[in-house]
Amino acid sequence: MGMNALNDPFVKNMVERLASDPAMSKNPIAQGLLEAIKSGDQKKGEEIANNLCKTYGVTPQEACQQAMRFFTHR
Repeated sequence: MGMNALNDPFVKNMVERLASDPAMSKNPIAQGLLEAIKSGDQKKGEEIANNLCKTYGVTPQEACQQAMRFFTHR
């Protein structure tokens, strides 16, 4: 188990926003990622994130940049 990411206000806000999205509740991959974040399971979270990056053809750095833009411009 890793450090609890929910101690970070940015991560906590992101998880709350994602968890409240109706589309997220219907997506088992998204639910798995949220549970990994909530439980602090860094290894599982990285595994899911890397699989998503490969699926969408982006690097982890590009995905982080896109996520930052998404969450900071709302």
